[in-house]
Amino acid sequence: MSDQQKTILIAEDELLVREAARMALEDENYTVLLADNGDEAIEIFVDQYENIDLVLLDVQMPGMNGDDALEQMQFIDPDVTVIFVTGVIIDWEELGVAGIIQKPYGTDELLRRVREIFFPPPAADSR
Repeated sequence: MSDQQKTILIAEDELLVREAARMALEDENYTVLLADNGDEAIEIFVDQYENIDLVLLDVQMPGMNGDDALEQMQFIDPDVTVIFVTGVIIDWEELGVAGIIQKPYGTDELLRRVREIFFPPPAADSR
């Protein structure tokens, strides 16, 4: 499956961060859906979860935070792929997310992490 067929939901309350991520991903031909809080992210996810390949989910947002949004998304689709975006240190591996991007981050790091999700490197041969 090519990048052009991938849809990414960005849930981020900081306008400049959200728009920078949107522009970087759209420049790489990803389809981007935007939410500025967890409640809006859930509304979009409910309507379009079958088309969403990845969620970039800010951990700290007003209203519904990223942890609660993740829990609801996993209830709707247990196989949802999520990358947490955060400025705080968290143990993300226990939360069932695919990874974490630490704030502040640049678009190069964002694109690298997204590519790692969609095109993971081959596993090392253990012979």
